Amino acid sequence: MADFAGATGAARTGASDVSAPVRPPWSALEALRPLTLRSCRRIVVVAPHPRDEIRAAGGLLRRLGSRHAEVDVVSLTERPTLTCPPPSLPADTVRDGRLTDVTTATAPTTAPISLDDLLAGALDDLPDDLDDPAGPTGEDDDVDPDEAAAEAAYRALGLSVVRRHRLGLPDGGVAAAESDVVAAVSEIVGFADDPGGLCVLAPWSGDGDDDHEAAGRAAEVVTAAYRVRLVRWLDRAWTWAGPDSAEVPWRRARQVLLTDTLIARKHAASAAFTAALGGPDRDPGRDAEHDAELPDGWAPGPREVYLV
Repeated sequence: MADFAGATGAARTGASDVSAPVRPPWSALEALRPLTLRSCRRIVVVAPHPRDEIRAAGGLLRRLGSRHAEVDVVSLTERPTLTCPPPSLPADTVRDGRLTDVTTATAPTTAPISLDDLLAGALDDLPDDLDDPAGPTGEDDDVDPDEAAAEAAYRALGLSVVRRHRLGLPDGGVAAAESDVVAAVSEIVGFADDPGGLCVLAPWSGDGDDDHEAAGRAAEVVTAAYRVRLVRWLDRAWTWAGPDSAEVPWRRARQVLLTDTLIARKHAASAAFTAALGGPDRDPGRDAEHDAELPDGWAPGPREVYLV
C-alpha cells in the first residue's frame, strides 16, 4: 500500500505552496491496496446491530456471495442503530453525486436503480438468479418482523442464502455480555468443516462505539484462538478519524471498490430493511431514531475500507 500518511502530508505541504495543487483530504484512499479474499469460502459476520453489516460491508458480502461463499451473520442486538453520518467532503473529492467505479466511469449514464428493479432481478452486474425475487408475501402472520426485515435486505443486496444467528442483547449492552459473544462466535468458528476457508468480519475494536468495540474485541479473541483470518470494518471512526489520524492503523487498510450497481444494492437493502419494519403492529416512535438513513454510511467515495 502507498504511504498513507505521506500522501496526506504532501497535501498539507502543498497547501502552503500556491504552485502545488491541494489534494482532497480523503484522496489518499484511492491508493489503498485492494482487499483480496480469494481463499474465503465461508464468512462469519459479527454485527453489533441489525443492518450494520449491510451498511459497512454490503459490497464485500455481495461479491463473496456471488462466488458462492457461505455467509453467517451473528446479529448481537435486536435494534438497528443510527447510521453513522458520513464525513464532510469538498465537492472535488471522490464522491460526486451518484458514485461511479473506476471500471464504469466511461459507461453511459443510466437511470438510478430502484428497489423494484433490484427485486425484479433486472441487474446483470454479477451472475446470480434469485429463486424468489418477490420475496415473502407477508401471508404468514407469525413471521418475526426483524427476521423478515433482514431477509428483505439480503434479498435486495443479492444474497440468496444467509444463515442468521441472533443473540438478542440490548442495544448498548454488548460489552456487558462480551463473553457470551465470544462463546456464540466460537460455536460457529470452532466447528467449521473448512477452517482454512473461513474468515471472520467484524467492526474494528477501536471504532469509537461501545457495542462496535466490544464486538471487535470478541472477534479478535475468537480468531486468535482458532487461527482464522479477521477482517475489520470502520464505522463510527469515519466521524472522528482523518487520513492522518495516528489512532487508526492505516497501513493495514485495504479497499473494495464499488460499482454503481453495488452502491444501489446497498441503498436498496437498507431501504428494504426499513420498509419491512413498518408493519401495522409496529410502534413508529419506537424505531424512528433507528430508522433514520443518510445517503451514505460507509467510507468516503465509492469504496468500502477494511483493516486486515
